[in-house]
Amino acid sequence: MQGPVIEGVDEIWAGWCHEGAAAELVRSLKYGRITATVTPIADRMASVAAAAQAADVVTWVPCSPARRRQRGFDPAELLARALARRLGLRAHRLLRRLDDEPQTARTREGRMAGPRLADRPGRVRGSVLVVDDVCTTGSTLRVAAAALRAGGATAVAAAVATMAPEAPRQPVALPIP
Repeated sequence: MQGPVIEGVDEIWAGWCHEGAAAELVRSLKYGRITATVTPIADRMASVAAAAQAADVVTWVPCSPARRRQRGFDPAELLARALARRLGLRAHRLLRRLDDEPQTARTREGRMAGPRLADRPGRVRGSVLVVDDVCTTGSTLRVAAAALRAGGATAVAAAVATMAPEAPRQPVALPIP
């Protein structure tokens, strides 16, 4: 698919379109705390993101600290670590969250601005594959890519479990059943 580019992201892969059973699968991880869903989600992400093996490292967009405390885990971290294993890559926490407001609690303007993220100084090098659970507006990936590039990343690719039908498009592997 072609379309507007998410600034700073060289390429993006999505397991599914964020609708129907795929959206329910991601929601069951995020809100139902059903971590067993990581396996089928990561399997699907690996099948479409196989070209991401050229990355040097896999990282994730950290959820807000409040959401992490509430859930007991970070869904994007679980997906990133599982995807890294499937691709034979290392996974490292390269981003830190500077705010505590979940994207879902923000106004439209707040969602478009994205979360406040920063790199973890001295840790970012080379080509990075950043993982998130859902791409809706592309703003979170844009902010993540900017922080990673500011920290020293030479290339930033992204992999998401699902992508909203109205999300910005660029060269993307988006299997639609």
